[in-house]
Amino acid sequence: FHYTEPVCSASRSAFLTGRYAFKSGLNTVAGLLENIGFNTDNVLFTEILGSTQGNFALNYNNMIVGKWHVGRNSASRSPINRGFNAGLYLPTNADYYFAKRTESVALLDLQFGPITNQAVKDARDAILSDGFLKISDTYGISTVNGNVYASPVEIDTSEYIEDVFVDEINAFIAAQNDSDKPFFAYYSLWTPHVPLASPPTARDNVPVDYSVCEGAYNVPSGDCFNDDRCLYCAQIHYASLGIEAIVEEVKDNANIDWSNTVFVVTSDNGPLRGNTVFGSPMPLRGKKGTVFEGGVRSPTFIFGGLVEAFTTNRCEYNEVVHISDWYHIFMSMIGVGSSHPDYNPDADHASSIWENIKCSCTATTRQERRVCKTNNPPREELMTMRMCADDGEGNSFLHSAAVIKDGYKLIVNGRQYSSNCPTLINAANSGFSYSSPSLVYATPNSGYYTTWYQGVRQRMGNTVFNRVFKSVPLESLAPQERNNPAYAPFQFDEYLLYNIADDKIEACALDLSVTAHSDKKDE
Repeated sequence: FHYTEPVCSASRSAFLTGRYAFKSGLNTVAGLLENIGFNTDNVLFTEILGSTQGNFALNYNNMIVGKWHVGRNSASRSPINRGFNAGLYLPTNADYYFAKRTESVALLDLQFGPITNQAVKDARDAILSDGFLKISDTYGISTVNGNVYASPVEIDTSEYIEDVFVDEINAFIAAQNDSDKPFFAYYSLWTPHVPLASPPTARDNVPVDYSVCEGAYNVPSGDCFNDDRCLYCAQIHYASLGIEAIVEEVKDNANIDWSNTVFVVTSDNGPLRGNTVFGSPMPLRGKKGTVFEGGVRSPTFIFGGLVEAFTTNRCEYNEVVHISDWYHIFMSMIGVGSSHPDYNPDADHASSIWENIKCSCTATTRQERRVCKTNNPPREELMTMRMCADDGEGNSFLHSAAVIKDGYKLIVNGRQYSSNCPTLINAANSGFSYSSPSLVYATPNSGYYTTWYQGVRQRMGNTVFNRVFKSVPLESLAPQERNNPAYAPFQFDEYLLYNIADDKIEACALDLSVTAHSDKKDE
């Protein structure tokens, strides 16, 4: 499975730095006015790609399009100082598809202090609408005479933002000649972030067929945008058309070597779900912001001529990959090793994942796959956690954490939203207690799970379902127990430990005294 961090900024920081988020310096959401971001001592992989000096120069043209969102409060966190020499990006989480970002004046006053000069305040208020300040939060990157600049860019508010981004990427690709310089493009899509918005009904003057979404949600033809679930589907469908256009642009460029090109499509966290958003990881448990599988497991695809060079068949890679691994996979792809002065993988990223992927996807027998593991070990351990500091007494603490090792997963404080550090109460002689120990959304309803669980089984068929979602502990329950919303295994304590292969949907909280036994030794 492919894993991310529970929230957007944390995953992006892990991706760019090649470190677990809690080691990268940023393991929460980086807001517009917050003085946070990745640790600037880190070398991003784009800096290695874009290096132009010395024996280790790789001379990549690097482009960023879309959402940066890993810190904007210092020049050292700007893309132009981190290897990018082209792009069109938003520094933060400006939630829009058609309009420039707005920021609450009240929030700005809270951060910087209110305007005390009444004449200035009156002039400001006269040009505002409903207490919101229009700001240009989109920046273009350009290179002039070898110098890289970023400056605010005004975007036509009538244009759908993903169209703007795709056009920008395709213009960049059209200008590339990889016999001269290789290139890297980082497209950080806005889709499907809330608030949702209706995508265009046509792309390049060709009507877009949304019937696949209408059929999935039983919505009348032409009425998709009036149903929130169908609208969510439509936005993702439209985004896929943009990705398709980018792939075609690369294929059509005679100056780009397709056999040496690779695409990676992934996400930064699991979907939100609730009354106003309609993503769903079901029957996986959790959602964005939680360390349950539904919050951190992300479908991921890798394709392109570089992949076709070793396999033309569809391959499911069944080992563990974390979003921070892509840094090191990219380095393996282009032959950058530990001798490079700026490449210093830590002990958490010592696995030979790219070599293991290639070997595993060409192996035809179980023995060959065992040899792959021996010669090029895959990842065997994964951690994600929120480090909170401090509690007022100089102590930092773990919050909302998960560790995966040898097929088992340990969850600590899973009910907490990982982006927020809770207020602690100093409990004498008993460590620390959370002031808000329970969040309702994190407790699954067994009846709801059962409906989805059976529905997914019917759609997938038993063979695929059993491999991906079947929960042995859940199915071992008697029907009356499984359908009881109050049944104990569907509640959970501060600690859960279970076998992922048996309990893929994290349905059951197991007693530590029972599960922490010597199964592995018996194997």
